Amino acid sequence: MSDSVLSRFWTIVVNPSAAMEAVRERPRVLVAALAIIILLGIFSAATVHITGPEQVDMMRDTRFGEMMEPEQIEEMYDGYLNMTTKDLLMAAVPAGIGTAATVFVMGLVFLLIGKLAGGQGSFGQVMGVVFWSNVVAMGYGALVKWPLVIAKETMMGITLGPAVLVADRGYLDPLFGFLSLFDIFTVWGVVLIVIGFEKIHGFARNKAIAVVVATWLLISLVMFGIGRLFV
Repeated sequence: MSDSVLSRFWTIVVNPSAAMEAVRERPRVLVAALAIIILLGIFSAATVHITGPEQVDMMRDTRFGEMMEPEQIEEMYDGYLNMTTKDLLMAAVPAGIGTAATVFVMGLVFLLIGKLAGGQGSFGQVMGVVFWSNVVAMGYGALVKWPLVIAKETMMGITLGPAVLVADRGYLDPLFGFLSLFDIFTVWGVVLIVIGFEKIHGFARNKAIAVVVATWLLISLVMFGIGRLFV
């Protein structure tokens, strides 16, 4: 099967086993990282006029918001409502780069635990698996959620997973936050990493599942716990 740069963006969806075999041979980490930066940057620029004010409203009721002066919060709120093209670009770039940086840190954790489990994959191969999996989980996930955010004019409660069952509890509810970890695209990304670890580490299916799921749960629960500290 052809593995051109462009074809991999399609193959990772329709034939993930072949795509991860190609990642083993040619990780192309920078291509995947750039795709994530662009996709999340576009999503941020296209929705920040909605998500920005909502984040400010949410922040009012958090510990962090309580430490700010009301005038500062109102200034932030007005700033999101009156963004120029330059402001949109300034919002898009950090959003994209920040997401890619998060994926890189995830990759380091997966690299460490994979090695402790006896994996043979190289640094580049592990990063390739994690980044290409998140092209789907984060990049394609953002593309699907984009029209939903625009149509409903809200990011709060936009979820493609079990959290939709408790969306009425509110964005800050701990159960909503926990169930949001199991978003369809997130789970899809985890499945892709499992397939990738089979290819690059030579793990059996059950071992790959155990290592990847345990690592993902560790990362997710740590991030969830840190997030709850500011609520």
